Amino acid sequence: MAVYGKENVFLGYQKSQMLTYVVGVAFLRGVILASRIANLSQLIKDGDLSKILLMPLSVFKVFLSWDFSDKFLNVSFAIAEILLVFVLFHIKIFFPPSLMLVIFSLVSVVLAFFLYYFFNMTISISAFWTDEVWSTRWLFGVILLEFFSGAIFPIDILPSWLSKIIYLTPFPYMIFFPIKIWLGQMSLPEVLKTFLICAFWLVCFYKISFFLWKRGVKAYGAYKG
Repeated sequence: MAVYGKENVFLGYQKSQMLTYVVGVAFLRGVILASRIANLSQLIKDGDLSKILLMPLSVFKVFLSWDFSDKFLNVSFAIAEILLVFVLFHIKIFFPPSLMLVIFSLVSVVLAFFLYYFFNMTISISAFWTDEVWSTRWLFGVILLEFFSGAIFPIDILPSWLSKIIYLTPFPYMIFFPIKIWLGQMSLPEVLKTFLICAFWLVCFYKISFFLWKRGVKAYGAYKG
């Protein structure tokens, strides 16, 4: 609000759109970026993964179910917190002018959910070969993800050449583009292109995570377990 002052448009965003972006980031953090998969690396390191391996269940499905339950709680708290902000600050949120944009936004969120799931799974599985994955998670899961996903600020306020490079990475499809679609700032061809690129990265991390998992389980020793 201090940045906008009496102006209604700043860096191509109306005041209501920028407020919606900020609120959207807070909501999508709970839906997408909050995850229980980080526990997998600790289970591998401590040897406690053996308890799950002995079950007639897929590890991927087990962590997916944990993720769903965890995200359900996060979304519940996020909605309560956002509603409280609405009441206290009387924020006007931008709503899509058509139902189609709402549907596209939901599809984008679902794709982002699975993209982050397999991306995070890939990082956690590296614990089979390293004693500590904290540094890897900090680099890719915090620094690059927070900056390139648009969780700190909208990516399109950067120079166009830089934003185009970032668009080639998987990160902006987790936060930035779902909100951009909601704000109605993308044409139909751009939305479809976004879906295709996000699906491409989703399939890539799906394949990589399963490949690493098969290799990692063979190297798993359960030393502390």
